[in-house]
Amino acid sequence: MPGLTLHLLKLNPSIDAKAFVQQLKKAASTRVIVASRPRRVIISPTVLDTTTLLSEPWDLLLLLLPPNPREPLFPPALASHIREEYKLKVGVPSKLLNTYPERDAALKRDARRVPLTGSLDNLSTESSGENLEVSGDLLQFMNEFSKVYDKPVTMLNLLHFQVPDGKKNYFKYGQGFTPVASKRGGNAKLVGNVVKPASAAETDSRGKHDRPEQEWWNEISIVHYPSIKHFCDMLAADDYQEVNRKYRLAALRDTFLLCTTEFDLEDEAAKL
Repeated sequence: MPGLTLHLLKLNPSIDAKAFVQQLKKAASTRVIVASRPRRVIISPTVLDTTTLLSEPWDLLLLLLPPNPREPLFPPALASHIREEYKLKVGVPSKLLNTYPERDAALKRDARRVPLTGSLDNLSTESSGENLEVSGDLLQFMNEFSKVYDKPVTMLNLLHFQVPDGKKNYFKYGQGFTPVASKRGGNAKLVGNVVKPASAAETDSRGKHDRPEQEWWNEISIVHYPSIKHFCDMLAADDYQEVNRKYRLAALRDTFLLCTTEFDLEDEAAKL
């Protein structure tokens, strides 16, 4: 299971996020798996890393495959542009990683062919959105964002399971999620386990933060939707909410859900 690193970066104003990624691809042997622009927090964490994750309007999300432990992830010239960093080590199955480029390209290529199901036509927005329902705030974001960007979105999920049955319930949720999401073009492109540090202290750009052994994110997932409307169309559907309420809510002690847009799709949109 290859070891990847997940990064949320706040950059100095002297460099644009897309320029940072372009220079990283040219200057380093680090392989860039996902590079995207954070757009909106869909669900905020309530237990883990709340201050860190929500304190910054992050400029960049990166999922990287390091060359080897002895080489730096970022060349010194690029590292000097990083103002704040949130980092996790992640293990992703080799099969998923090896087939990722082809699956990613196919999902993006076919996105425009996926119809909406009409679930948004009879929408109630009384919920807060914290339980993965379409709140009034999310609906407003969807409407405003769709005017300027109608291409696929990439959702980052950080997951922290309930003990003892959270992981088992989330597996059942995944089984129910797959057919429901696929009708709207949703697809979990990458799923991985968060790797705890060797010590009981987490080290990041802000220093060491001691925490109990059990207080760590357990899994991440990178999920594709053909557009923000397709994501909300799923949330508004009865078939999704059935598996959400039956399995997902019971599985999770905490979660962080971030909507992002990948830079290769932004480049395509700019050409139109």
